Amino acid sequence: MKAKFAILQYAGESGITQICKDAVIQLIYAGEKIYKVKILTFEETHSKAHALLLTIEYDIQIVIKGGFASGYNGEGPKGYAFVLNLLRQYTDNINEYIVSKSIFERISSSSLTVKDLEYIESIERVRPARWYDSAYLYKEREHNTFSEFPLTIPMALLDTRLIEIALEFKTNPDDSIMSGYRKIESIVRHRTGLDHESSTKLFAKAFQGDDSILCWDKLDSGESKGGASLFISVFMAYRNNRAHQEPRYNLSGDIREFMLINQLFILESEAVER
Repeated sequence: MKAKFAILQYAGESGITQICKDAVIQLIYAGEKIYKVKILTFEETHSKAHALLLTIEYDIQIVIKGGFASGYNGEGPKGYAFVLNLLRQYTDNINEYIVSKSIFERISSSSLTVKDLEYIESIERVRPARWYDSAYLYKEREHNTFSEFPLTIPMALLDTRLIEIALEFKTNPDDSIMSGYRKIESIVRHRTGLDHESSTKLFAKAFQGDDSILCWDKLDSGESKGGASLFISVFMAYRNNRAHQEPRYNLSGDIREFMLINQLFILESEAVER
């Protein structure tokens, strides 16, 4: 009788830790909710190899192939500790199961069967739980787990007027940031008619004080003052420095600065003529 293959998604590559780590990171970064983690372990003489069976929303199951290991020092155990520390922040439902070499080989070839899944469901989980030991072996000793997440702009949060600039950000962050600064100046200059003003003087006349041209009618006086100060402070602390320095190529800092500019765009869009 022909085996019936299980309906599963597969990610990662057996024996390649980094690709398997990246697969887990991408799932979480994409916003997938992970409800259950089954560690599928094949025990060898001096070490253990690990794959993961993840259950996400709508009971979709994803197999992360066997790129993880334990029982020795190396990238496999470090990667295993990394994903365990990451996953335990999203679910408490993590358990380990011992599987045969044949099942582990079918994981590698993306060919688990319905019978394999039924078998995994039927076997007892490892007790006491030993995955904690692996997780704590390298627990955030050197850096924050989330520091390995992709450094990208959250496009869903952007003011639509910045999207075209943001699409070029990866190629040249410095140019995109300076384009953002120039664009917000141009927008405020156009709205206020302050054609000969720029930078902090422009924003002071546009937003600051009881006789400013633009204001936020839904904010009290203190909040309005803070909004005006934010425009001035961002240009003083970031734009002016950047305009007189060589590009720094600090991607995480560049993204944070770009999101500060985005907040200025949002504040401008909420301002009305006084």
